[in-house]
Amino acid sequence: MSNPPERPLAERLLGCWRLLRADGRLDFAPNARMTFLADGYLDYEFDAGMHRHHRVRMVYRVEDRTLHTEVPEIAHRQSANFSFGAGDVLIFDFAGQQAMFVREYQV
Repeated sequence: MSNPPERPLAERLLGCWRLLRADGRLDFAPNARMTFLADGYLDYEFDAGMHRHHRVRMVYRVEDRTLHTEVPEIAHRQSANFSFGAGDVLIFDFAGQQAMFVREYQV
């Protein structure tokens, strides 16, 4: 019996991912979470201190193994290569600096 075909990379991103760890020079907020939605939106959520929670809505697209994001309200764009490691850990590479996320739930 053969294994089922692997889902396309963009589909594997769908769902909520929680920050596991990031290299020191990357500026990820505490308790960062990313939720990839099928409609091309990405919600980035984090603790903003003083018991406040903040959410930034982004648009995203995937080309090969590169994630491109944009925050339209402030014209901020970012791109990072990504891969999936052992245990389905999502790994982003920002010019040699890495951030790793674990899946909280899938959609």
